[in-house]
Amino acid sequence: MHKPRFLDQLALELGDGEAFTVAFARGRRAFQPQHVEAKWARDRAANISHVKLEVALDFEAKKISGTATHRLSAITGPLERIEFDAAELEIRAVHVGGEPATFETADDKLRIAMPRALKAGEEVEIAIDYAGQPRRGLYFVGPDAAYPNKPAQAWTQGEDEDSRYWFPCYDYPNSRPTSEVIATVPERFTAVSNGALVGTTANGAAKTRTFHWRHDVPHSVYLMTLAAGEFALIEERAGNTPVTYYVAPGREDDARRAFGNTPKMIQFFERVIGVPYPYAKYAQVAVSDFIFGGMENTSATTQTDSTLHDARAHLDFKSDPLVAHELAHQWWGDLLTCRDWAHAWLNEGFATYFEALWCEENLGADEFAWNVRQDREAYLDEDANHYRRPIVCNRYRKPIDLFDRHLYEKGSLVLHMLRRVTGDELFFKSLNLYCTRHRGANVITQDLQRAFEDTTGRNLDFFFDQWVYKEGHPEIEVTSSFDDKKKLLSITVKQTHKTGDTIASAFTFPVTLALMDADGKETRHRVEINQREQGFTFTMDKAPKAVRFDPEHDVLKTLKHKRGREALEAALRNAPEAIGRANAARELGNEGSPQATAALRNAMLNDKFWGVQADAATALGAIRTTAALDALLEGLKLPHPKPRRAVVRAIGNFRGDARAASALAGVVSIGDPSYFVEAEAVLSLGKTRDERAFAHLTDALKRDSYLDVIRTHAIAGMAELRDERAIEVAREYSAYGKPPRARVAAVGALARFAALKENRRVEILDFMTPLVDDREFMLRMRMPSALAEVGDARALPALHRLADRDLDGRIQRHANDAIASISEGRSRVEEGQRLREDLDKLREDNRKLQERLEKVEAMARDKPS
Repeated sequence: MHKPRFLDQLALELGDGEAFTVAFARGRRAFQPQHVEAKWARDRAANISHVKLEVALDFEAKKISGTATHRLSAITGPLERIEFDAAELEIRAVHVGGEPATFETADDKLRIAMPRALKAGEEVEIAIDYAGQPRRGLYFVGPDAAYPNKPAQAWTQGEDEDSRYWFPCYDYPNSRPTSEVIATVPERFTAVSNGALVGTTANGAAKTRTFHWRHDVPHSVYLMTLAAGEFALIEERAGNTPVTYYVAPGREDDARRAFGNTPKMIQFFERVIGVPYPYAKYAQVAVSDFIFGGMENTSATTQTDSTLHDARAHLDFKSDPLVAHELAHQWWGDLLTCRDWAHAWLNEGFATYFEALWCEENLGADEFAWNVRQDREAYLDEDANHYRRPIVCNRYRKPIDLFDRHLYEKGSLVLHMLRRVTGDELFFKSLNLYCTRHRGANVITQDLQRAFEDTTGRNLDFFFDQWVYKEGHPEIEVTSSFDDKKKLLSITVKQTHKTGDTIASAFTFPVTLALMDADGKETRHRVEINQREQGFTFTMDKAPKAVRFDPEHDVLKTLKHKRGREALEAALRNAPEAIGRANAARELGNEGSPQATAALRNAMLNDKFWGVQADAATALGAIRTTAALDALLEGLKLPHPKPRRAVVRAIGNFRGDARAASALAGVVSIGDPSYFVEAEAVLSLGKTRDERAFAHLTDALKRDSYLDVIRTHAIAGMAELRDERAIEVAREYSAYGKPPRARVAAVGALARFAALKENRRVEILDFMTPLVDDREFMLRMRMPSALAEVGDARALPALHRLADRDLDGRIQRHANDAIASISEGRSRVEEGQRLREDLDKLREDNRKLQERLEKVEAMARDKPS
């Protein structure tokens, strides 16, 4: 299941980036309340070897009916009763071995009394006739008066434990039957499920078609899938594996752009894992209103149709991260599945890292390092501003609580560090052993560790203990000095992290120290860090121009390393890896001198990697001097859209500057080849608070774009502009029937105005709070953070209603977080706005001082000698 990375990409269109990754910036809190008890893997009374579903979908009534047949054998005897999960389903009849059986339903359970007790190992088939109108697990979507063009579709989403809402089952990952789905749908529809298509039959009188799919590789029931709708089919191959894409008719070209690298990905993963793709086919089905980025159902991934994009979007948006993530799951999560949710990083951390590995294979080392940096920053943000927990953690209220930045991003980073500890050859050899040894089985973290230890001969207790079973990461401080008389460089490395109020034990990890000379050449030393404070000395003829700790940023850490401007400029010019040059650019943004500005300008205009150009532009935006703006205006001509986007974002920092506003207005008026650059210019224009901005933003509201990115940034820009005319615009665009992402942006704008305009707060809250009951998932997902931004206790009843009634565990948790934030009187907007204003004042003071310094230096240069 792909959640964070792809949804972060989608958050671009929201302007404030708050739709899915809800932030309540009040510092670190407990992951779970103290009363939450540990959960352990479920006991099993029977081995379920096969599940057959014979179902019919009623699209008019949004109902499912049919028979679920489980072939099972008793683990121990005598087995007199058996229990299945069945939530909100009508159970009509149960037959055990063909005989009617008595049953009862309560607490989302179906309890069946066996007509005759089973002996240990004895096999029987249990057929359950049922019907239901699911609110979870199976979703019917289709047109209505407000959205007449929405396609009629039905699709399932089983992870974590939602399969029980669309068929009776043992709904936990530690059971792995084979499966069979026989689905009857309207005759114009196609039904897609796991495995191979056995056949189709038509019923002309009933105007239906029946699709029979069979999957002969055991898998957990949360991975069973059914998607039905009017689909166009695109067929490709990866070697002998059929590769298919199902999309709404007319979206075929978009599908090829989004999914076109899938065959290459399959062959790459087969090669590095050393295990051929294990299923009869690989399908990707793009559906409307999907509630995640994608879901890795065995052999038939469900993807959000939001990832389908046109040629203009393709300039700087790619679906490869999402596609690679879900494909990697076919091995990591499907062929091998975590035994219980506490070890779900073996699913999600692996898929996230293999997503990065595909980036490395396809785009090179610099893009890979950028990918890893994104993962690191996402995890560090959650750790600093939300909570800290071990990766393997069995204290949770609902399994979905675990599907966070620790599970995905930190899990990926741990694998990356394990790769650096063992080396590439042993890393992939160990993964092959892990995969082949546990193929078709459930796994826990100890299985992974044992495979690595058996391959490498190393005891890795220290590694898994500190990175997986304990919380946190090293917080590093580095200092260096050179003794010119002794020709000796001394480097001191301190680990300063704590656990609560207690000094934590030191982390052990290898790291590289890079020493750069005046010519930009480096000498690198590999050292072992294993103490709270360590010193390293190196004999050198001259002091190094720059000292770089972990130059490739392989170690998960925070780092304080004060380096002077000349050292940063040397690294920006000469570091061989883009991530090192970008890091130097970020630090130079804090330096702010004319020399730093010149160095950043040069990097923005001339560096060979777009990410360094983008970070240099961002740093110039932080400096905010006249010279910095001059440089950024030059950057508007950069050919690559991603750094160009950073340029227009940075220009938005020059609030009240007529030149900055005019430049942005020019981009907005003329447009840009990239949707995202144009959208960013719209938002930045609002940030300048120029009197011309409202008219430009109003015009931008009329522009259609991929994911509505321009319109949503226009709404967010109006909130930044603080023009109260935008309140009515936001009210208009929040209405059901408006583009869904524009509705989300509108709610964000209303929240901003309610927080800033006390005289309008009650009015806006009265309008906003009923939206917690909205029909659209995406809007409800936004409501907790929006109401937390307002920070008003009058929103609490609506948030309690959302927490108590919404069926989605993520929304429930976000609502509870918002309740806590407001109740504590420390809402995001109260803290964030104050910090932003303080920072803006400091930056403005710094800008004025810097310009005075430049004038003094200019006068000194011009003064006759």
